[in-house]
Amino acid sequence: MPAVETTAQDLTDVLVALQKAAENKRTVWGTPVPWNARPVFASGFVVAPAFGAAAQVIVATYQVPVKMTALLCGLVLGYNGGGGSALPGQVLYTVDVDSPTAVPVPGVGYAEKDYSLVPFQLGSFVPGDPWPVEFVHDEGETVRIKGQTVSGVATGAGNFLFGALIGFQWPSMGWER
Repeated sequence: MPAVETTAQDLTDVLVALQKAAENKRTVWGTPVPWNARPVFASGFVVAPAFGAAAQVIVATYQVPVKMTALLCGLVLGYNGGGGSALPGQVLYTVDVDSPTAVPVPGVGYAEKDYSLVPFQLGSFVPGDPWPVEFVHDEGETVRIKGQTVSGVATGAGNFLFGALIGFQWPSMGWER
């Protein structure tokens, strides 16, 4: 087999191509996503509950697998009902971590910063894109989208709260945080 001659330009071209590939795998804010990351998509929907905080429901759940790190970089919070879309304040959404019950328990888990009792829908599947976020989580952490109706929207059968967490997960390497 004849020897293959590699020039400095060949190496430069390969490095430039690798750099471009790496730059394309970033969040909206430029946070790099490791090359070995796999996509994450956790979604759900639930019948819109009766009004009130006591009727808060878990809409979607994602648990980071053992020895993995996750970067959730897209979020969808929505309502679909017989009376049309919910107006701001008619449905409240919370994205929290390690709070296993629908109704928050003091001292157990925490809400993602700025995502407790969100009074409006965020992101979309069609048309549009998920709402950009950056939530980094370690193995075993469970992220949940919860929702509750407040007033002015239809509840019960045929009316739904829906949500999705979208991002990447990869084997933990110890440098993620």
